[in-house]
Amino acid sequence: MYKLIRTIATASLAIAVLFPLLYTLSASFFSPEDFTDSVAHLLPSEFSLHNYELALGHRYFLRYAANSLITAFLTATLRCLSAILSAFAFTHLAFRRKRILLIALLSTLFIPPDAMLYENYVMTARLGLLDTYLGIVLPSAFSATAMLLTMGTYLSADKDIYDAAAIDGSGDLGYIFSILVPMTAPVSITVFLQSFIASFNSYLWPLLVTTRPKMRTIQIGITMLGFAEEGELGAQFASIVLITLPFIILLLLCRKLIMKALAGGIR
Repeated sequence: MYKLIRTIATASLAIAVLFPLLYTLSASFFSPEDFTDSVAHLLPSEFSLHNYELALGHRYFLRYAANSLITAFLTATLRCLSAILSAFAFTHLAFRRKRILLIALLSTLFIPPDAMLYENYVMTARLGLLDTYLGIVLPSAFSATAMLLTMGTYLSADKDIYDAAAIDGSGDLGYIFSILVPMTAPVSITVFLQSFIASFNSYLWPLLVTTRPKMRTIQIGITMLGFAEEGELGAQFASIVLITLPFIILLLLCRKLIMKALAGGIR
């Protein structure tokens, strides 16, 4: 009886979570008449790729998507590198004011991101980085959460390996990128994926620091494509599916590594 109740509860939660995604996918094939019909539709009356042709044919759609991919990749790379280097320093090295510096960095977890918008914007403007990829990327290059997650894995790494590498003449950077990072690959991949998705989905900061249409990211640009105003709701749904599908595939491919990282495992 308990297993049956648990199965029903799990299935119900899965349906509740997946329904918006499945409906969006279905609506991306709707015709304009399907949206205005007096009877609600869950499935398209006729299968057609017309909505996807409209979305991909918009002159700015691919540019918006490219901007998001570039900034998300740069943000994820910089955040991953900063997490790896800072976590290594705090777990393997001894230096003055180590504890104070660690507390200062971790205290940024208690600062709401929106509270720093004005200061970040002023700094970005003074550096002349408005309407640039660096202007979008730099404020998110460090994450205390990513550092803390990486530190938790590095603390479980055998220090004898570090000592042996030092005896063999390997420097710190050689040890990090030749031994430590490959040995803890799941956590690095998890940090990269989390950072990539968070940056790709970012809306407010890119909206503030970009003014030219060609520099807009997809989360901003999708509201500027004009499909909803033109009555092409199906194309709007198709645009959402196109920017969501790659992440679903990426998460499915890396699911085992992510679960291993969250469990604290080291290869």
